[in-house]
Amino acid sequence: MKKTALLLYDYFSNYEISVALSVLGQAGKPYDVFCVKAQAISEEGLCVKRSKALSELVISEFDSLLLPGCMDLRETINDNQVHDFIRKFNLNEHVIASISSSPLLLLKAGVIGEKKYVAGLVKEELLEEGFTMAQMEGMRDITQLKNEDGTITSLFADGNLLTAVGFAFIAFGIEFGKMLGLTFEPRWYQ
Repeated sequence: MKKTALLLYDYFSNYEISVALSVLGQAGKPYDVFCVKAQAISEEGLCVKRSKALSELVISEFDSLLLPGCMDLRETINDNQVHDFIRKFNLNEHVIASISSSPLLLLKAGVIGEKKYVAGLVKEELLEEGFTMAQMEGMRDITQLKNEDGTITSLFADGNLLTAVGFAFIAFGIEFGKMLGLTFEPRWYQ
């Protein structure tokens, strides 16, 4: 069975990936924790030791990548090691699940392409950081979640790309498991 790569960085949001990790555990799907440093400290103060350094990725062992959101991406967003790691995952072959602010890492690494996605970000603030509207063409930001019929789009899948805003973490974890074809009990999370 191929594994999931979990990329963690300082100030990652633990709750946003809690259901996704529980689903992996229920299904017996293995995963490796990758971090730039020996450990990453979540926004809640949880310290997680990596199982592997970014340089230890053997892409043929993995079928998916899971990215949590982050309270402050400033350090991670400009890390070329992180970009190179993410670029090894191909949306034609791998499921990439990215929640909250982490789609910005995919955008910066250049793996989103023409895909549509949601992100827990505000485009205008990203313009101030040097991103262009052309780069963010497929993004629905946190201010654009409400549909014409009054429903909210907080989770979106486009092919093998799954994105969500942070408050949709339960649906995100369940959908990630479904996209991977895992056997698990989604009622655990209701």
